Amino acid sequence: MSIPSLASGFRRIFIVSVIICLLSASTALAGPINAKSAILMDVTTGKILYEQRADMLIAPASLTKVISLYVAMNAISDKKVDYNDKVKVSSAAARTGGSRFGLKAGERLTLDKLFYGMAVASGNDASVAVAEHVAGSTSAFVKQMNDLARRLGMKNTKFVGLPAQGQLTTARDMLKLAKAYQAHYPIARRYHLARSVTHNGHTEPNHNPLVGHYTGLDGLKTGWVTAAGYNIIATARQRGHKLIAVILGAPNTSVRAAEARRLLNAGFSAVSKKRTTAI
Repeated sequence: MSIPSLASGFRRIFIVSVIICLLSASTALAGPINAKSAILMDVTTGKILYEQRADMLIAPASLTKVISLYVAMNAISDKKVDYNDKVKVSSAAARTGGSRFGLKAGERLTLDKLFYGMAVASGNDASVAVAEHVAGSTSAFVKQMNDLARRLGMKNTKFVGLPAQGQLTTARDMLKLAKAYQAHYPIARRYHLARSVTHNGHTEPNHNPLVGHYTGLDGLKTGWVTAAGYNIIATARQRGHKLIAVILGAPNTSVRAAEARRLLNAGFSAVSKKRTTAI
């Protein structure tokens, strides 16, 4: 066979191989994620399995509570506060709007119970009560959030309040946050995987629709704000691998849940077949 014929043969083999890979990938994740941005990591190997506009700036919404919990748990590690501290709810915390845990001014709850209020009910009022107890004021607490974000390499994230307009992040930055948070504080699983939380006679189900409905799920948090859409960080362990999926800007809660499930499924399919990507 001549050299040109060999080259032509190699090209045909290469093209066929690419087509096979694409067909194989499409069975794992058929089409892009229906959201503004997404990213998937196999934490076990450190490989990024999928990304879709992962550096697009988007409002984090209640995903902010992940870093808020991280800051508060750092304060516990530093013995500045304790899980069993009785926190007196201020009038400012009690009147905080948006998603709420239902706190009343003057009542006292443990820091531990407030963590459930943040992780399960996504309570902004609980976030403010925790911030005031840990740092003395919400502004001081937000500074600690931004300081931690810088240390974690979250280069495109800015926090300005609990909650607040003008906050921005990226799927890649939220991935960095989730990875560090779960590695540093495995105890946090008990908050994020609770099916519900009850306070003042009202029971609030976990806002994460995958809790109790996805094998191996170990976190983490959902969020919504008009400026962004519907966000989720979903983490799970299967087949000897831990995956973290971040989806930002899904159009509704149903799509958010379905796409998080689809992305995780594609990831676990990829790692089981020893592929380096999920698409």
